[in-house]
Amino acid sequence: MASEVVRRRLGLVVALSVVGWAAPLGFCGQTEPCEETKPLELDVPYVPTQEDAVTAMLKLAKVTSADYVFDLGCGDGRIVVTAAKDFKARGFGVDLDPERIKESNENAAKAGVTERVKFKLEDIFVTDVREASVVALFLLESVNLRLRPRLLSQLKPGARVVSNTFTMGEWKADQVLRHEKAYGKVIYLWIVPAPVGGTWQWKTKTSGEEMANSLRLRQQFQVVRGTVRFPGGGGVPITEVSLTGKKIQFTAAPTIAQKEVKIVYQGTVEGDTIQGTQRWLSGPSAGTYPWMATRDPLDVTGRWQISVREHADRNGTLTIQRKDKSLLATFAAADKPQEEVSLPGLYVWGSSIRVEIPNDDSPVVFSGSLTADAGRGTVTGATVTKRANWTAKRVPSK
Repeated sequence: MASEVVRRRLGLVVALSVVGWAAPLGFCGQTEPCEETKPLELDVPYVPTQEDAVTAMLKLAKVTSADYVFDLGCGDGRIVVTAAKDFKARGFGVDLDPERIKESNENAAKAGVTERVKFKLEDIFVTDVREASVVALFLLESVNLRLRPRLLSQLKPGARVVSNTFTMGEWKADQVLRHEKAYGKVIYLWIVPAPVGGTWQWKTKTSGEEMANSLRLRQQFQVVRGTVRFPGGGGVPITEVSLTGKKIQFTAAPTIAQKEVKIVYQGTVEGDTIQGTQRWLSGPSAGTYPWMATRDPLDVTGRWQISVREHADRNGTLTIQRKDKSLLATFAAADKPQEEVSLPGLYVWGSSIRVEIPNDDSPVVFSGSLTADAGRGTVTGATVTKRANWTAKRVPSK
């Protein structure tokens, strides 16, 4: 993102003020006035998304009448109202400014969509987004990054996140739309990926015999790498990999009976099961066969002792707990075991994990994989060399 766009956006306090103010929370309906609050001090007015860009955002997210569209920082409610009026979706908007919530309700009434939309005076960082199938944003990238863990942990695989102008950092967009009416001339779309990290197993009945296979996947956001193991051979790297929501596809080219065989796998992920087809493109077993792979569930909660050989100052204990259907993490450095730091940046995709530990300049990021009692991966971030590795072992809870 061009620095000039960021500077302009910083000077405008966007459709919601996210720092330094809190208000009593509650629904503000047509017949239910908002609770009295202290005046919200904005440096300048919020910046509404232009109507053409609103429509483009909703079209890019393929909104239909089956969707529930959330707008975090809804301003005057135009995205939610348009979703309800023109796309027949349900909508929900939140904002910290009581005036914007009042205006949103008035606009919903004018459009005749009050039965399909709600607006709430609320901090976007506490909004529960589990019910959303589409989330719309027009915020700073720094705000998007603070929201990113919540979006990925609460939204269901296949849910869409659409943003006017601002990105999600390392979570690369699935689609990018250039649009003249967007604030920065660009709109981004992300599709929440299914968690596929781990080891999957299945048996294939070809025209010749039954064959046992296993697939090991490593995941960071929607980027997936891995290997397939076939009987009598080593691991074969997978290629042409795509993970879009619940849909996964990849290709493997093993050598069977001294001949290379190309196999295309595609399926739908539902929890610890992938079900679909495998298409053998050559060889005596050429054809399409059913494919159903299963994965043993992994519980990542507990205490993990982290060791970084190249940077002992990064050693410590990672604690992961489950609370209210969400995973929460803390980290205590080895030299300060009593000082546990809360880690909002926790991502878990099956056995694949990413943990962001706050640091003065940029977070220290641990990414890798866990098993039932151990783990390993790489460390990046401030003061950490590119080749630093970490290992983990599960330790008894206190």
